[in-house]
Amino acid sequence: MKTVTFHRLVALLGYVSCLAAAPAIAQMGPIQPVLVTDGKIEYSHDRPDIGDFSVPVEVHVDSKGAISGVVVSESTGNAQADALAVAFMRQRKFLPGLDAKGKAIDSVVRVTVNMYKRGTRKVARVTVKPPPMAQETLRVQTLMCADFLWEIERMDKEAGIDDTSLEVMPYTSARMYMQQKHVPDSLEEKFWDEWPGALKKAVDRCERDQTRMFFSEVLVPTLDGVMPEQTATASAR
Repeated sequence: MKTVTFHRLVALLGYVSCLAAAPAIAQMGPIQPVLVTDGKIEYSHDRPDIGDFSVPVEVHVDSKGAISGVVVSESTGNAQADALAVAFMRQRKFLPGLDAKGKAIDSVVRVTVNMYKRGTRKVARVTVKPPPMAQETLRVQTLMCADFLWEIERMDKEAGIDDTSLEVMPYTSARMYMQQKHVPDSLEEKFWDEWPGALKKAVDRCERDQTRMFFSEVLVPTLDGVMPEQTATASAR
C-alpha cells in the first residue's frame, strides 16, 4: 500500500515553495485502524436468543491490517454476549493504523459491538470510538487537500465505505465547523442534511488545488456557502 502518492509529493513541493522560509507542517497521520465495511452498516448475526447487548471491545490490529487480538474492555455481565462480541470482531477486517508520517503500525482501536434485532432478523453493528477530540482536531487543522483526498480515497476504495461523511476525520471536521461557527440547535438538523453534499463539494474543490489547507481554506468556505446567514451571524457574536 502506498502511503504517499505522487500527487501529494507534488502538492507538498508546491506548498513549501510558496511558503519559502516559513515552516510547513502537513501530515496524514496518526490515523487509527479503519474498519473495512464493504458498504455494509449492519451484519446478519447468527447467535442464540440472549437479548440485546452492546459490548465495548479493544481490537488490536497489526501493521498489515490483521487482527492480532480482541479484548472486552468492559464486561456486560453476560459471558456469552461478551464472547459473541469477541468472535464477531475477530471476523472483521481493518486497514492498519498509521503514524504521523503515514507509516503502517501496530495499533489499537476501540469499538462497541451492538447486537440487536431488525424485525425478526438478528443483526450486529459496529460503532467505532474516535480518537481524543483534541488530537484529531489538531490533525484536521494541519491536513492539506492532498492528505484529505488520500484519506477519503482510502476509505472509499480500500475500506469500501459508501458514505464517508460520518467517518472519524470527516465527522470531526463537521463538529469543528459547528463549534467554530456556533451553529445553533435550531439549525443542526439542516446542517447534517447538508453535510454529505458539502463534503462532496469539498472533495471537488480540493481536487482542483491540492496545495490548499483542507479545513480553513476549503471546507469552511464550502459550508459557509450552504448554511443560512444565521450561522455567520451567530459566529460573529
